[in-house]
Amino acid sequence: MFAGADIAATARLNWRNGCPRPRFEDDVWSFVGWADAPVQMKVTEKNVLFDRITHRPWRVIAKELALAWIATQDERVLALPRARRVPRHPRTIYARVYHLTFWLNWLHEHGITTLAAVTQDHCEAFLHEYGAVRDKETGAVLRNKAGGSLRTVVSAMQDITDYGELLSADRHRPGFRPWGTRSPRIVTGAPSRPQVVIKTEPLDDDVLRPLLTACLHLIDVLGPHIVGLRTELQAERESWRRVEWSRHLRDRNRLATLVDEHLRTGQPLPRVEDAQVTKRLRSGWDPKDPLLTTNFQHLLRPTGHRDIHKTLFAQARPLLEEAVAEVGTEYLWCRNPDDAPRADTGELIPWSLPLSNRAADALIRVASHACKVATSALTGMRSSELMELTVGCRRTDDADGTGLARHRLVSKVVKGRLWGGQVDEWVVIEDVARVIALAEQLTDARPGQSLFGSFPGFESNGAMTWLRQWVASPAGRRMGLEPIPDEPVHPRRLRRTLSVEMAARPGGLLATKVHFKHLQVATSEGYADPRELHQTGEKSQVASSQRRLRGLRGYYDLAT
Repeated sequence: MFAGADIAATARLNWRNGCPRPRFEDDVWSFVGWADAPVQMKVTEKNVLFDRITHRPWRVIAKELALAWIATQDERVLALPRARRVPRHPRTIYARVYHLTFWLNWLHEHGITTLAAVTQDHCEAFLHEYGAVRDKETGAVLRNKAGGSLRTVVSAMQDITDYGELLSADRHRPGFRPWGTRSPRIVTGAPSRPQVVIKTEPLDDDVLRPLLTACLHLIDVLGPHIVGLRTELQAERESWRRVEWSRHLRDRNRLATLVDEHLRTGQPLPRVEDAQVTKRLRSGWDPKDPLLTTNFQHLLRPTGHRDIHKTLFAQARPLLEEAVAEVGTEYLWCRNPDDAPRADTGELIPWSLPLSNRAADALIRVASHACKVATSALTGMRSSELMELTVGCRRTDDADGTGLARHRLVSKVVKGRLWGGQVDEWVVIEDVARVIALAEQLTDARPGQSLFGSFPGFESNGAMTWLRQWVASPAGRRMGLEPIPDEPVHPRRLRRTLSVEMAARPGGLLATKVHFKHLQVATSEGYADPRELHQTGEKSQVASSQRRLRGLRGYYDLAT
């Protein structure tokens, strides 16, 4: 039916120039070139895999269904009375083909090679087996699958009948439709539009306070220093790429000149990374060797050599050991740092101790993560909306003669909007504009490219993992930062926390609806939980919110 079809053209998808366009005959449809794909769409979701279907004729069936689901305006699809008229998102196509594959392979495993032989008993048996999550080793049933995934597979099974006139390779026998006229909702007991229940709990002050303190200290106090460190690192690495390296230095006089320069200025010899020290120990170095931590490659950089020839090294060892004994070894970065105030006492101390290349890169990454978490906490943006922020997303409107300014962020609302999202703006406080400005200085992305990129979450080696580890490290402790409790923190909880704070203000419920881009006020009420807002007494939500707002220096003042 669709033989030779260009998938992008048939589905009316915008495509990037130069990117391969999937064809109907391809066993893998790649949507990597889809220009409107949201940032949160994973690479795996951009590749619809039909080659996992064992029985080859059924691959054609799955392809015809997939194209009919997404190209609803095609005249061949419009001719079907039971066909869906609203196109499905490419992410949904991936999920439906994923579920359909299990059904088709189950049939093939049970000796069925034509859809005309499928009976209701087969459908019931498959759904019973597919609906259970089993232990991979013992096969014991652990739990039942959620109704949503079962509803999807039942819908895909019924579509084989509903789109039967479109299918060219195989189809159900006339008059047969899995579960007849019963809808997937009735078959699985899962509502097609389940009632939205906000189960996400707001963050407690014991978590929120140290979290925001750490983020804002990294951004406001250490941020400018970290930007300077990143600039130096980039310049250093660029200069290293321009060096024409030779292998071994054999000239003793040139080596002596380099060592004398360090002795004359009192600068420690460069120190190697800890990983290199471990490598040297494994290769037989003595743990007490005074030259164990010396970075010879960086010492020899002015000469363009990578190492000292073993003959010269043996001759020059006394000279090198004497230099190490006098000036020692030290990491290259932040040897003479500026002072910065501690977060707890305000005492001025060096903003950092000397850092290795790896530690410097890690600190830059921690600062970038702090920008991401702070933006989430102070704006309440969904993770999909954070991912759509680009370099250059800040907008500032200066009011004439008032000295005031309105700051805005341009992003996209993805949830419940058109494919790829809908461009929208968030009015934010000045602190957020400052956070975004720093984030733009900590990325290699160019204007118009994603600022934070795609991320699965804040936990599991994400932003919060890096932040907690740095705050608990000696570097975080010496800056007077309080450890961040090991409690799950993610954009949903930060969004819920901010919504409760905003809704506690006069007119806050409407402000929450507007700022959070909710389609209905009822959604905002669910976020804010108005039952708590109308309590009385010392533990009322209003009183609690006021105390929290004062404690956070007004960073949640978004409703004004």
